[in-house]
Amino acid sequence: MKHLIIISAILLFMSPTAVFAASSFVIEANAAQPEVGNQVQGDTKITINEGGHIVLMTDAGQMVRQDGPFDGTADDIMSGQISSSDVAMEGGLLGSLLELAEVSGKSEEQLGAVRGAVQEGEDHPDTISSAVSNFCMTAGGVPVFYTSNAPSVDEPLIVRRRVRPIQFLQTTWPAGENSLTWPADWPPAEEGRYVWALGSRGTTAVRLITMDEQMPESPLAAAAMQYDMGCEVQAKALFRSVLAKGQM
Repeated sequence: MKHLIIISAILLFMSPTAVFAASSFVIEANAAQPEVGNQVQGDTKITINEGGHIVLMTDAGQMVRQDGPFDGTADDIMSGQISSSDVAMEGGLLGSLLELAEVSGKSEEQLGAVRGAVQEGEDHPDTISSAVSNFCMTAGGVPVFYTSNAPSVDEPLIVRRRVRPIQFLQTTWPAGENSLTWPADWPPAEEGRYVWALGSRGTTAVRLITMDEQMPESPLAAAAMQYDMGCEVQAKALFRSVLAKGQM
């Protein structure tokens, strides 16, 4: 959470096996305590039930996962698994990641200005689905539309730009395809509000947000930036993919 107080790291260099003394944060907890969002110190008690797990993140962005059953301290998990040389993240970035971790751990909400559209059961970080209301992309980027329910026959994809210059765009979404890239013969996608519909599935409103700077190389930093810019679905999907792929 952004209002969490970030305590400076206190690192021990007595030996390679020195205990972990910096503060860390719980960013994922399944059948485990403490819960997501809590700050822990080296002597904080960690309890994980059989089949559960916990992921701790330092203020430098290093992450360590511990599977259950487990009954010990943060020192027991972190000691020997992290580097003390990494620089702590800027406070705003760390705060955004902690808030993102909390919202990612909650049940998925109904997102987007959707009227009768089929809600997607799976989101992808770099695509526009019916769950996406804000989509972040670099200037000059090419959006990709996505549906988890591929059409069984060719269906029309209609896209209307809601702000000037007003546009009405149409193409064919091929049968059996889950995604479709913004066609090259369409005007380039620009920042602003669009409404799109695939066949008769209903309409979805999405606001394209362009960024002047490139996305950070670090997936965690990129997720935090997307979250700060209002692209919550993208940020959640990217954050979850980091945990799933073990990019820790």
